[in-house]
Amino acid sequence: MNVHTDSALRALDATTATLSAGEQERARATLERIVATTPSTPAAQPAAPTPARGSRRRLILLPMAALTLALAWMVIPALGGDNPAYASWTATPASVTSVELSAVAAACRDKLRGSSIDLDRARLVLSERRGDHVALLYRTEDPDMSGACLARNPRGSTDVDDVDDGVGGSTGPALKAPATGYTQGAISQFDGASITDGAVGAAVTGITIHAGTLTVNASVQNGRYVAWWPGPAFPSGYVQPSGKGGPEPILTYDLTLTDGTVIHNAQPTLPS
Repeated sequence: MNVHTDSALRALDATTATLSAGEQERARATLERIVATTPSTPAAQPAAPTPARGSRRRLILLPMAALTLALAWMVIPALGGDNPAYASWTATPASVTSVELSAVAAACRDKLRGSSIDLDRARLVLSERRGDHVALLYRTEDPDMSGACLARNPRGSTDVDDVDDGVGGSTGPALKAPATGYTQGAISQFDGASITDGAVGAAVTGITIHAGTLTVNASVQNGRYVAWWPGPAFPSGYVQPSGKGGPEPILTYDLTLTDGTVIHNAQPTLPS
């Protein structure tokens, strides 16, 4: 660095400048104001929003017999939308192994405990697998109560989660279906799936349920049927109140009889 460069740089340094008495007084006053000023408080950062917890709600429609026998019945609106968890669903059910059944039954009974079905008396009458999900149906005949349970249980596994349940029925004994007919039992609608059950007559070997654009082959055994599907059982956007006169299901039923006859759009047996 030469003398000319050094001189030029020193000219830019404010600390080397010679100030007059007036300039020194103004500089001192400015410094005092800066030091005396209270530092501004940083703006408070908004708290991170608390994530909303997902909810699973269900709709329960008691069987038609309950309209006569039950003290009350209830409708709870369900959440809409397709649930990708049910992507493995199949229209035709498969059997559940004893190992899978044991694991799912334990989780379902825990879920149903404290509901209106008496688990000390209820029998497990039907089970079915559709993809990664297993449905179980618990029953008491008097009173006429169904406890349906739907749980995720990958095939061959004892892992069980995403357990949903629905309970419906009446205060009186179960209505018996005629030989070539059926009764419409409880209908439960969860977030993205629905399940229903009922009774069938001795001559009925199969039930096909049409739920909107979906066709479901129900499981039929020992005079009962059960079926679930990834979709609604009731019209979307309904606003009807709970109780009699509530929303009508979008379901239709075809019955297959022992002689091969198919009864299309069969109507359920109702209390006389």
